[in-house]
Amino acid sequence: MMTAVKAYYDGKNFIPLQHFDFKPRQQVLIVVDENEDEETPAEKFLKLSWEGDESAEELLSVIEKNRVNSNRFGDSNALFD
Repeated sequence: MMTAVKAYYDGKNFIPLQHFDFKPRQQVLIVVDENEDEETPAEKFLKLSWEGDESAEELLSVIEKNRVNSNRFGDSNALFD
């Protein structure tokens, strides 16, 4: 069985980002995510700036008014609609 454990490299050692009980001399497989530095769409959105007189609240109001609700979970799950 294999378990994935996220970690980072501090220049000398790999530091796990979550708890895992490693055994002494336990073999591991290290997979490098070369896209780790790329921003997610949400991160890009949060860094956007705009020119205009609208406040953040006004912009959020426009987004909420133009939002299309999802029906993919059906009527029983109001959390997503």
